[in-house]
Amino acid sequence: MISIVIVGRNDNYGGDFEDRLFSTSLYNLKALEARGVEAELVFVEWNPLPGRPLLSEKLLSTIDKARCIVVDASIHRLISENRHIKLFEYHAKNAGAARARGSWLLLTNPDNYFGDDVLEFLQKGNFETRMLYRAGWIDIEDASSLNDPSLSDNHASDIEPYCMASGDFIFCSRSLFHEIGGFREDLTFSNTHKDAIFCTAAFEHTAPVQKIGNTYHLSHGRPGQNIRRVDFDWRKVDRQPQDSFGLTGDDIITTQNDRLTTLTLPDHLQRAAMERTLPEPVVPQAYRPPQPSVFRHPRKTLKRLLGLR
Repeated sequence: MISIVIVGRNDNYGGDFEDRLFSTSLYNLKALEARGVEAELVFVEWNPLPGRPLLSEKLLSTIDKARCIVVDASIHRLISENRHIKLFEYHAKNAGAARARGSWLLLTNPDNYFGDDVLEFLQKGNFETRMLYRAGWIDIEDASSLNDPSLSDNHASDIEPYCMASGDFIFCSRSLFHEIGGFREDLTFSNTHKDAIFCTAAFEHTAPVQKIGNTYHLSHGRPGQNIRRVDFDWRKVDRQPQDSFGLTGDDIITTQNDRLTTLTLPDHLQRAAMERTLPEPVVPQAYRPPQPSVFRHPRKTLKRLLGLR
């Protein structure tokens, strides 16, 4: 079975988030079912807003093959080192992957349709357990442009290989995902580059990469992206497997109710987390890119400061 892991929050991110979530999820699941592919949808609702209905409840009532995991706000507040981030995408994907029931994991986003080439590949089923499968990324306005042959992969020139926008589609065996150790969870000042770090770690674990087709991404707004985004030199990050990932530690309280799982903290940690003031992000010194020295070319520097050519 394939476990499709997606994440979200009941904040209507980018406008029409709920419509995108349901249209892509229903399309992908029905397309797989029509091809005889067994799949489940694992939706992780991270740090939901209080006073608003959970997306998980509507998802469970609409999609029979869905299971949902709700991550309490206290967990977010306990780990966050960036007050501008409301959803830690890759922590959430780890939480979903750690609880997925399938032997194959497809980590994607709730605004991506699978192209026919991807669906046909998944239908064949002859996957390799040590292969990292990736898909291209094509931006569309609505579903009428699905599988349009005139559209091309936005990252066709990617030579990493296929590290760019890899968070939109990563397909691999559950065993390989666990061997790599999931997405990095120690970089709580940023959401950026964790998909590229994962792909590079896979390559270093001798897992080759194969592009299997394209996904079609519904365009949407990205409010607050510039203030949330924190760049750092991701190539300096340790890529050894983490000891654990996905909120599976002893301090996590898990409540299971049919297809809904809730993750929260014990009372003393919950109080401490909710009283915590979240900071402005700071990039650790070890991950900061080298700064050019003004003393490397003193004559050129002096001329530039004086406005001389």
